[in-house]
Amino acid sequence: MYSRLLMLTLFLVLTVSSVAQVEWRPVSQSELDENKPVVEADADAEALFWEVRLDDEKRKKLFYHHYVRVKIYNERGREKFAKFELPYTKNLTIEEVAARVVKRDGTIVNIGPGDIFEQEILKSGKFFVRAKTFALSGIEPGAIVEYQYKETIKGDSAENERLIFQRDIPVRRMTYFIRPLKQLSLQISYRNMTGGTFTDAGNGWKTYTATNIPALREEPQMPPKSEVRQWALLNYSSFNFTWSFFGMGFARLYVEATKEDKEIAAKSAELTAGIHDDVDKARAIFNFVQKRIRNVTYDRSMSDEQRSKVENKRAVDTLRRGMGHSSDIDLLFAALIRAAGMRGAIVFTGDRSESFADPQSGTDPRTVHWTGIAVVGAFGTKICNPGTPFMPFGKIDWYEEGVMALTANDGGYKWTQTKLSEPEANKSVRTAELKLDADGNLEGIVTVRHSGHQATLRRRDLYMRSPNEREEAIKKSSLATSGKGEIYDISIEDFEESSKPYTYSYRVKIPNYASRTGKRIFIQPNFFQYGRQPLFSSSTRKYPIYFEYAWSEMDRVEIELPREFEPESLGAPNTIDEKADLGRLKNEYTYDKERHVLIAEREFYFGTKGRILFPASAYTPLKKLFDLFQEADTHSIVLKAKA
Repeated sequence: MYSRLLMLTLFLVLTVSSVAQVEWRPVSQSELDENKPVVEADADAEALFWEVRLDDEKRKKLFYHHYVRVKIYNERGREKFAKFELPYTKNLTIEEVAARVVKRDGTIVNIGPGDIFEQEILKSGKFFVRAKTFALSGIEPGAIVEYQYKETIKGDSAENERLIFQRDIPVRRMTYFIRPLKQLSLQISYRNMTGGTFTDAGNGWKTYTATNIPALREEPQMPPKSEVRQWALLNYSSFNFTWSFFGMGFARLYVEATKEDKEIAAKSAELTAGIHDDVDKARAIFNFVQKRIRNVTYDRSMSDEQRSKVENKRAVDTLRRGMGHSSDIDLLFAALIRAAGMRGAIVFTGDRSESFADPQSGTDPRTVHWTGIAVVGAFGTKICNPGTPFMPFGKIDWYEEGVMALTANDGGYKWTQTKLSEPEANKSVRTAELKLDADGNLEGIVTVRHSGHQATLRRRDLYMRSPNEREEAIKKSSLATSGKGEIYDISIEDFEESSKPYTYSYRVKIPNYASRTGKRIFIQPNFFQYGRQPLFSSSTRKYPIYFEYAWSEMDRVEIELPREFEPESLGAPNTIDEKADLGRLKNEYTYDKERHVLIAEREFYFGTKGRILFPASAYTPLKKLFDLFQEADTHSIVLKAKA
């Protein structure tokens, strides 16, 4: 999510009053004279060295100090390093920022006190992303760029800290200096790389250097970066965490939260009165706690200080106060379903957006997160998360599917695996009633209905935003492919009604949607694929191919044609059926002569039977399949002038 947030428009600029006083190491003449990269022959820029000092000597504060020297080789490298953004969020500060350019002739250009700015990239409720930014002048091919800065992280330590070796440019020498807490020793495990031993650097510091590290190059639909990049994990050898300690601790919490209580029993009986089916009972309780209990975690009107004052020790406290944090609401749900005669359990899952690793294989509690409450009844087991206001009954986030889950209740704890959803569960249904004029301009009404992960993702991104911000997001996403046109009269329905599809409609105008040549008009019937670029463009692939979840789409587009034109033919592209039923695309075109309307119907799905991760060796056939989808989706037909 953070990578998407950092792409948003910068809108607040505050000048930082001072620049750090730092020491620079001499730049050698050989570094200035060289003109070819060493690690990758086609590199635009290369880090001659990248040094990071990680200081954990002080408890409850972790310090990083970065010192980077980069050689610029061409114009693309110059553009890349002309402007810097150092993003940060709550509990992290960036200080002592300094940068300079050393030209080929040895001339030095330093940033001055007024050259560093603080920009607010995003503010959503109490959540924010800000960045220290600065621009460098004097950069040219052959120049050297150097920069330093210090990060301070409150409430953190080197335990389970990640050391990133592979960056977005090649690095000749990547060095980490680590000063751990006194009298504690660190263990380092390397991922996607062959590591080495940290050696003593004096004054409590340990150091390790890796050399000639290639750049991490982004590819479409690649796995999480932790699965492909070179990095290392730090642990203190004296840290005695066990999953048994973790699981049994939350088992006790479950017992305490759901123990018998007269008020809980009375409310449960009231909510389930007259209901005989277990799943309907659970749904009734779910709807109550999600809709009727004020969720302070997602309450845009509350400050962090106000939220901190809401402390519920038991489920009955949440019921009495009518408010609670997300986890309080989940535990109230667990207490009410137990009173209704169903079993439950607290659920923690791994996170597929971060890592594919099984959490059981490590000792890092941060590899799992609170997911919700598992309900066991005559219907089987459903994981519910009423503490997330936009999450439907019995559903979890995409990154919580297909991962190991720890469940804890009065029977102890155990590990199970969650299931991946099928394409039908994550569907977008889109309709458009449009009108084309004789000059190729298009306008009309569009309606979109998202369900499953298609809805949850959008609600999550926009839940803490204002109505105007939600409308702007719809405009951007709807025009992202075509890059032209106008969207207005936006109407949003059921945004906060988790049991219904997330629905919105708008009016659209797109000039020159169709191309007219003499007595013919060339038009793409599939409006929702207009301007869409191929998913895969490169002929080669380094990393595996990864889709976050399976999905499906159903489109119906009606285009009223100019009275003086009619279809020359209605040859729709052939249906594309992948032989193993991995995905399918079907397009049908019809012409309603009486209404003078061209109708395009499209059905698509991909990712059946949990097939969403593919090795790099599968890239060629997978690219060919999506190229066929692209060709069919962007197929055009000819309208001819009537005799």
